[in-house]
Amino acid sequence: MRTDLALESKNRIADCPGIREETDEREGVRITRIDVLKESAAKRLDKPIGRYVTISTDPVSFMEQDRRKTIAKILSDELRAMTHPLKSAMIVGLGNRYVTADALGTKTAEYVLVTRHIHMHMQEYLPEGTPVTSSFCANVLGVTGMETAEVVSALTERIMPDAVVLVDSLAAASVEHIGCVIQCNDSGIAPGSGVGNFRTMLTKELLRVPVIALGVPTVVSADTIVRESGANEIDHAKCRDLIVAPKDIDAIVRDLARVLSDAINLMLFGDRYPELEKLLR
Repeated sequence: MRTDLALESKNRIADCPGIREETDEREGVRITRIDVLKESAAKRLDKPIGRYVTISTDPVSFMEQDRRKTIAKILSDELRAMTHPLKSAMIVGLGNRYVTADALGTKTAEYVLVTRHIHMHMQEYLPEGTPVTSSFCANVLGVTGMETAEVVSALTERIMPDAVVLVDSLAAASVEHIGCVIQCNDSGIAPGSGVGNFRTMLTKELLRVPVIALGVPTVVSADTIVRESGANEIDHAKCRDLIVAPKDIDAIVRDLARVLSDAINLMLFGDRYPELEKLLR
């Protein structure tokens, strides 16, 4: 099973020219920034050219409200560094809302503050300079019959935001990363690629606006668990099509959705976020 995490892909390669990596730590949170600079490096990592930021902490941090706020602030700073100040943005929640492990994107999108309708009809109630934001949950091909790329590109052309923010559940190649690693990048995302359901990639080239993608791994291949446990007597081939999620995936997705949505709101609204949250909710 491939991984959606650039950090895991990078750790598998001993030496790869065309990659720049730096690590940082803020308030007990480890931040790893990987810049894929050359096409040759992109092919080896199986990741497009761009910046990939990984925020790592322990799973308990997402259960504590104060720690969630700290992580959200750190993530918002990394998101803001990936783009210029936005006057408008469209947030798209990817995944299947009916499958808990795949519902992170849709749940995150529900918590993002939207202002486009207020700008259109009651602009005087908003603080000056408030960005125009909209939110949409793109369901999966098997439910809608439409490719996610078709729907998102059509909406982007119609809404014409300064940037599109994509949120999705990811797949990891290590059990240790489930539910405790956040990745964001400026290169786009291929919905379903982590579990082998390759769909058209959502990128700046396709949507014609800057794209920021973020998510958290919520599943891992059963074959990965078998390999990490050293249970060699089990037939690995029989495990490759099994995708495993933690038993408390409901709580994990709920808590992570709040972290990601708070980070997006902070990136977009900055110091206005608390005031707007009271106004809009």
